[in-house]
Amino acid sequence: MDKHLVLEYFEKFAKIPRGSGNEKEISDYLVKLAKEKGYKAEQDKVLNVKIDVPSKENCQNKKRVILQAHMDMVCEKSSDSNHDFLKDPIKLIYDGDILRADGTTLGADDGIGLATAFALAETTEHGPMTILVTVSEETDMHGAKNVSAEFLQGSYLINIDSEDEGILTMAAAGGEQYKAIFTPSYEDYDKDVLSLEFAGLEGGHSGVEIDKNRGNMIKIIAEFIDKVNGKIAEIDCGTKDNAIPRQGKLLISCDTDIAKKVINELVDKYQDLDGDFSITVSTEKYKGKIQTEKSSKEFAKFLLGLPTGLRSYTDDTKKFLESSSNLAIVRRYEKDTSKYLVKDSMRFIKSSLIEEFEQIFKDASKGFNVDYEFINYYPEWEYKEHSPLREIVKKTYKESYGKDMELAIIHGGLECGVFYKKNPNLDIVSLGPDVRGAHTPKETTYLGSIQRVYNHLVKVINELD
Repeated sequence: MDKHLVLEYFEKFAKIPRGSGNEKEISDYLVKLAKEKGYKAEQDKVLNVKIDVPSKENCQNKKRVILQAHMDMVCEKSSDSNHDFLKDPIKLIYDGDILRADGTTLGADDGIGLATAFALAETTEHGPMTILVTVSEETDMHGAKNVSAEFLQGSYLINIDSEDEGILTMAAAGGEQYKAIFTPSYEDYDKDVLSLEFAGLEGGHSGVEIDKNRGNMIKIIAEFIDKVNGKIAEIDCGTKDNAIPRQGKLLISCDTDIAKKVINELVDKYQDLDGDFSITVSTEKYKGKIQTEKSSKEFAKFLLGLPTGLRSYTDDTKKFLESSSNLAIVRRYEKDTSKYLVKDSMRFIKSSLIEEFEQIFKDASKGFNVDYEFINYYPEWEYKEHSPLREIVKKTYKESYGKDMELAIIHGGLECGVFYKKNPNLDIVSLGPDVRGAHTPKETTYLGSIQRVYNHLVKVINELD
């Protein structure tokens, strides 16, 4: 029954399109659902939702616990999918213990966390409880940044947005984004160009998988451009700020024989990356403005010079990542399509690294025709030495499963850092069921893991004072 209650909620949420920036419908639905349950619901100006759940009988003297999740999801789909994330429900596929979607991201990040919170509100012996649901976590944490301090009044906050069962997150990286606008030089063109499709990399979450052997498709495309000495007609790679780019397209005028040679070199060079890397090529007619060979070379050099991937660990044990960056997007700039937008997201476990990181990007920008700025900063979540909540979570887990939880400082950004800055008195932890392939069409979660994490949280909440 308990497992089905979580899934019942998740199935409801999966029916509502809720990509980042498109949260009005799901936000309104959460308010409606809360009121149907007899809870008090409040929606703020950015569409965050705060739901106050009254205490269970004889639990009124317990301290307030906040269950927190985000309502938005990353919208990624396979190349052959016709799914429209603005109007289509996610098609769920149950395959034994596995839950996945049909050619799209599943939205378990963080729909399962949200569903778990609603289920816990019904079934636990809790004192005053708040369910706090934010918007735009997957992009710039706009929701968390705009949460009123009044929404964070409580003693405990349990963030249900981690993706590894049995791991208790106690701190997380902060981040900032480098946004650059590259202005090319053009000439007129009216001939055939090569159309190249770069595909097959694994991709993934730029915090969770940044230290894996995933490769970065923008870097590979830039390497190709640099080697063939051609003229760029179009380049488009990367879809989300926090997703490692796994496929992209390039239109370029260059020597066909040289292109074939470079393609073979790159396929051979990157064949050991996770995934099934490939480059397919065809020709098409192109008439219009094309970048000059010099400008194309400079653009490639600029992209190749931007940092991406793991930068440092916290110590020699290499257990916790300290800093990284992800070259995430290169595409036409929507405000001026003669220019190109480039985004590179940096992460850091301590704020003292920000100035050092920014200088790296400043140096990488020198000598190129780019305008840049640093945007979308969010704070790190600092480790707290004394945490009664953490001790209860650890104790109840060991009682249930006979082993210790693994403690983690994660590299993926969590809203906990923003909340901690707003209310330093909060005792915060983060945990969740197994989610694999987050931010890709291969995203999956597991029914057994959902059940176990839910059961564990029931014990945690029942035991809180």
